[in-house]
Amino acid sequence: MAVINRIFEAPRYRPNLSLRLELRPILYVTGAAVVVLALLQVVQTSDVATTSFAMRRQERERLELQTRVRQMEAEVASLSSLGRVQQEAQARLGLVPPGERRSLRVNAPAPAPEELLPTRFAPTRVAEGDGGGSPWWRDALKLLPFY
Repeated sequence: MAVINRIFEAPRYRPNLSLRLELRPILYVTGAAVVVLALLQVVQTSDVATTSFAMRRQERERLELQTRVRQMEAEVASLSSLGRVQQEAQARLGLVPPGERRSLRVNAPAPAPEELLPTRFAPTRVAEGDGGGSPWWRDALKLLPFY
């Protein structure tokens, strides 16, 4: 009966607990990792070098621009001197320095405020013979006690 039980007994699955490590795949993965890390280091080094050269170029350009600004400031200072302005005014524009100064005092009374305004803005005067000086409603307002 023991033989029959073995024949009808289902085979049991037994996992293989021994782990087989093969050397080739491990070497491939390690080699690929080394290559990737080496390429990463080369890329970073080249980026640092490129950035350094760009910074030096920018610094050189900044110094050149500062020099140009200082030269222009000196040129503006020399062109804005009083002697230079007088020389240019006489040479290009034909201006001459003023001669002696004369002043004249006039003993005339100051004009009335109405005379300072143009006639179209000056208040109109009502002639005395035109039938009264003020309108009727102003006369009516004068009769009120609070006015």
